[in-house]
Amino acid sequence: MTIVDALAQFGWWQRATARERVMLVAGAAVVIAAVIGTLVVAPMRDTLAGAPLQRAERKALLAQARDRVAAINAVARASPPAVDARAAIERALDARAIARRDATVDLANERIALTLPAVSLADAAAVVGALAREGLRATGINFAARADSPALRAEITFAR
Repeated sequence: MTIVDALAQFGWWQRATARERVMLVAGAAVVIAAVIGTLVVAPMRDTLAGAPLQRAERKALLAQARDRVAAINAVARASPPAVDARAAIERALDARAIARRDATVDLANERIALTLPAVSLADAAAVVGALAREGLRATGINFAARADSPALRAEITFAR
């Protein structure tokens, strides 16, 4: 069924002359074209007109983001000063008067393990704090209660 067939159902269409029908179809086509132009083409034209400005703004934002990433990467690449882990641990133990011979220090593959067989919680916390100030970050701390004394067994793992 075409549009002309649908219009043939109405009496006014049947009574209209061929010239009037052509004029009605032409007028409807003009109205449809105007509506499409207003609702579809004009917004597309406006969007395309603003596209170069939006592209320039986005390029500027991208350049700014790249600069920030470069700055972050530069800071990340700057390695912290090398820390002599054994000397730092010995200084921290000496500061709290913990006997070095009781402590076990294991340096292997960027992992530094410190075992203190009998230490108070306050002394262990002070050692961890002192080593943190020297650049050794505690990655794991395990405490175990001792049956024979109020002291704790502390196993502390550090990373540079």
